[in-house]
Amino acid sequence: AFLGMREHMRRVCDEIWILDLGGEGRGPRSSENVFAIRTPVAIAVAMRRGAAQPDTPAQVHYARIDGTRAAKLKQLDAIGRFQDVTWQDCPEDWQAPFLPPSAGRYFGLPLLTDLMPWQHSAVQLKRTWPIAPDAETLRQRWQALMKADNRAALFRETRDRTVTGRYRATLTGTTEPDETPLAELPVTATPPPIRRYAYRSLDRQYVLADGRLMDFRRPDLWRSHSDQQIYLTTSLTQPLGQGPALVACADIPDLHHFSGRGAKDAIPLYRDAECRDANIAPDLLGQLPLPNASAEDFVAYLYGVLAHPAFTKRFARELASRALRVPISTDAALFRSVRDIGTQLLKLHTYHRRFLADDDPSGVPPGAARCTEGVPADEDGYPDSFSHDAAKQTLQVGQGKFAPVPADIFEFEVSGLKVVQSWLRYRMKRGAGRQSSPLNEIRPTSWPPAYTGELLELLWVLEGTLALYPQQERLLARIVAGPCLPVDAIAPAHKTMRQPPKALDAPLLQSS
Repeated sequence: AFLGMREHMRRVCDEIWILDLGGEGRGPRSSENVFAIRTPVAIAVAMRRGAAQPDTPAQVHYARIDGTRAAKLKQLDAIGRFQDVTWQDCPEDWQAPFLPPSAGRYFGLPLLTDLMPWQHSAVQLKRTWPIAPDAETLRQRWQALMKADNRAALFRETRDRTVTGRYRATLTGTTEPDETPLAELPVTATPPPIRRYAYRSLDRQYVLADGRLMDFRRPDLWRSHSDQQIYLTTSLTQPLGQGPALVACADIPDLHHFSGRGAKDAIPLYRDAECRDANIAPDLLGQLPLPNASAEDFVAYLYGVLAHPAFTKRFARELASRALRVPISTDAALFRSVRDIGTQLLKLHTYHRRFLADDDPSGVPPGAARCTEGVPADEDGYPDSFSHDAAKQTLQVGQGKFAPVPADIFEFEVSGLKVVQSWLRYRMKRGAGRQSSPLNEIRPTSWPPAYTGELLELLWVLEGTLALYPQQERLLARIVAGPCLPVDAIAPAHKTMRQPPKALDAPLLQSS
């Protein structure tokens, strides 16, 4: 839509001026807004002198005002005419952003969105009660909904989902789709399938996999899902903060998976459940320095380059443009080294769910962290808080203790999201996040033993991740110092590759 809007404005106008006032209040690089809102603000002026010249693109000029709210308003007050502002000219390409061209080698590298042309908004339920860290809680919430005298009051109705509306329950095509309204289900109705759900970075929760509960269920993602699928999530609409530029998951991701904020930021590796149609730009694999390189080779290299904080630190200024670009080394040995380390990271971040052709058993290899004092399994012992002792390298969860847990694991960050701390908040006695319904109040009455095992797995994943970071940083330095594929070496993807795959009848999931 934005591409079309910019092209239309260039065709119907002669000149356009964009005065960017910033004011992002939700990303990792927040700034004061001139209004009491969190959405960035700009002043746009567009004009035409006479008849439109649709074959001649409008001249677009850009300027930005930074600082505090007071400083921005003061600078605005001082502007009496256009000449009082120092403008930069923007590209004349029909659909180019209304931003000046950026200089430097980084901007000669291909965009991630050109290398993997299909990006998709992830799942958005618009209610939080169908999501939980454990499956039993979801069964209890479903039963409570079915037994309620007023299901609408518990459901949390929205414009797109009501208890009387008819929506496809199953999340992929079926010959006889079930569209029974929730209001008409019997009290004894069986709960929908309960599936693993990538809720936040490295936080695997569960979801009631029923389209009647999801305002935006994203059927294209469900249709392309399989045990071999992998999703990369990032921030394509806001500047990246500290931490990795990408996070991988093997389960269907939530809209806000990457850092608690989201948009069209999920990038599947495959466009189909059979994994025959890779989401890779045409001819890209043939450009790589490895002979017979596969889609898995490329995504592992990509992850080895982008999934660590040295990348976001090195290119912090360039990433303010929201353009995530990829240096692709033309050195075969270097490419192979990065691919191998990316493979290790992908295994860790998908909790060893298989997506590469190997014979490694599933499960996270044990690290150093241990549960040195168990979390009590009774109601009185359910933790309502946690803390970390950096000197003793001890994570205390209620009365339970985990060690050794170094500070860099407890503080591990993905663009503002503290991964371990976020994981724990969702599992505390009172929970975390927006409470969308009284059904949210249905929670475990005691600390489930499975939480202890899953917390240890998370700590082990982060141990393994941090152990790889120094090597990744050294490899990145070598990549940047050497020859890389230029942006024009990548053939532009046909527009159909940027669109969702064709709808095909398929089972809900390839396996449980």
